[in-house]
Amino acid sequence: MDTLLLVLILIAVYVFVWVYVRKSTILQEKGIVPYGPTIMLKTQAGKGLMERLAAPRRFWKGYALLSKIVVFSLMIIFTGLLLWQMTIIHTIPKESALGPEYILGIPGLNPIIPIGYGIVALIICIVIHEVAHGILTRVNGMDIKTTGLLFLIFPIGAFVEPDEEQLINAGKKERSDVYAVGPATNFIVAIILVLILTIPMLGAVETQYPDNPVVVVLSDGSPAEHAGLDVGTVIISMGGVEINTIDDFYNYNASNPGELAEIKVVTENGEDIVYMVTGVYIESATKGQPAYESGVRAGMLLYSIDGQEIRGISELNKYLSNTTPGQVVELVMLEFDEDTSTWENSYFEVELTSGPLPKGYLGITMNFAGIGINTPSGLLAYLKDPLQGSETLSDMMMASLSYLALPFIGLAPMPTVLTWLFETGWILDGDLFWIVANTFYWVFWMNLMIALTNSLPAIPLDGGYLFMDAVDYITKKLRPAIREEERQRLVESVTTWLALPILFMIIWQFVGPRIA
Repeated sequence: MDTLLLVLILIAVYVFVWVYVRKSTILQEKGIVPYGPTIMLKTQAGKGLMERLAAPRRFWKGYALLSKIVVFSLMIIFTGLLLWQMTIIHTIPKESALGPEYILGIPGLNPIIPIGYGIVALIICIVIHEVAHGILTRVNGMDIKTTGLLFLIFPIGAFVEPDEEQLINAGKKERSDVYAVGPATNFIVAIILVLILTIPMLGAVETQYPDNPVVVVLSDGSPAEHAGLDVGTVIISMGGVEINTIDDFYNYNASNPGELAEIKVVTENGEDIVYMVTGVYIESATKGQPAYESGVRAGMLLYSIDGQEIRGISELNKYLSNTTPGQVVELVMLEFDEDTSTWENSYFEVELTSGPLPKGYLGITMNFAGIGINTPSGLLAYLKDPLQGSETLSDMMMASLSYLALPFIGLAPMPTVLTWLFETGWILDGDLFWIVANTFYWVFWMNLMIALTNSLPAIPLDGGYLFMDAVDYITKKLRPAIREEERQRLVESVTTWLALPILFMIIWQFVGPRIA
């Protein structure tokens, strides 16, 4: 059955069930109730478990204090990160801007979150979050009304429903204990999982092709795709020239751009030889920049500039280094003709502009023959050491963001097409090892995202309630004579006016690049 059709059927069935639940008083009396777009299954089953888990009360009191430190630290870090992103948003090209679907951390709707791993990770994260809330609710003497599950087509998590009146009337310390432990526990679990993943698990992984270029990105309609190359292919030689490192690949110059070259490769099935049209491939041409305005488009091959053949990326960079903004150059490009399966010449006159370097600028991104490469050892370096090469706090921040961004480059932590390159050398082996590794990564990723999001100082997030209680405490200290009603209005006003810029900064990540 077509995947889209299956999804539509599941949605239709779910909508029917949701409407039925909404109208059924019998189901609602049994604890099956609609809650926004979700369906809640309320039970009493978990209350005894919460009571037993809450038994070591001294431990949980200490843990709650640590949780507050963690959440306020995350609040400062994540708010600072949003402010920093505001300063660089104008540097992100419109075509690279994220769509609104990336705001939601829902598997299947968010393009980078796989449905299988994502659902498992989301359920685990929400259970961890809600159980932590439940334990501290009982530790501080407040009742739990119900526990249960949340459904949105599939189970998406669990919940613990405290007695709202008791929670509101509790002291600030007890209430903040409950709010803090949810996101803090998500964060602590995330750190534990990433340590297990990077040190004992991925630390034991090895490869017999450590430095050879391996195809990790393949452009649609590119010469590499026409030649039959796949992601996960190791390149051994091109045109009779040995390719042992990434530098060998990038410094390779085709004997004649646009002509077939013999490419020796290794795949999961062994060694093979393919024939590929070689040359500088235009991955993208930026709107408003010289190449695009002259008619150059993604998918073309560069044949020559001003009559000089360009056989590789190194030759293109060398030629452009001797040009100046305002200089007019003639490009000969090759376009693939689907009818004849050949590459045909096209001619363009381009007036170079100024760019980030003091030379002529075309406004293109390119690679060789439509291939994006890495090395097996390079792929492992991403995964084994999230802070690789970091010497300063800024380096550590950027390295951490890169580790979180692995799904955007197809690593989470390792797609199936690449796993054949590695020998796990661990207790688990083969496919099972990578299933566990991928699960660990996504549970880490989702836990961290939930921890960071819930730490923001914005109601109705946990961090928002913590921040509101903190503002109330500071107001009492600074203005002890203020009336309670006036103090409450002041606290609510401060909390609301801080939540608005937080919301704006989040939305601006998606809107800003399209406007700037």
